[in-house]
Amino acid sequence: MENPFREELPVFGGRFRLITEHNEFRMSHWVKGFGLVDSLNGNFILELETSFNLSKFEEHDGALKVYFEIFPDGSVQYESEIDPYKLTFSCKGQLYNLKDFSRTFKEFRSH
Repeated sequence: MENPFREELPVFGGRFRLITEHNEFRMSHWVKGFGLVDSLNGNFILELETSFNLSKFEEHDGALKVYFEIFPDGSVQYESEIDPYKLTFSCKGQLYNLKDFSRTFKEFRSH
């Protein structure tokens, strides 16, 4: 069954869709998970990550700038620029493959 709290927001003129889902993490604490879909073929280019809480996003110079926390802790805000056309993201001055997004940030959290 699809999440009733799922939203699809067009970005980059509709070329991609930012998918968000609100999920209850703890009693009355909601986490806004996010992922990114290629509108041309419907495939996720960034898998929906429900333990990441999207606090804000903006389109900026051909990239999607995202601000989020990782739960269960949620005390650190991360910032990343995603280039959906090149399937890359940058964080802390480094460039990474978009398929490594979740793993990379979970590793940052563990250090």
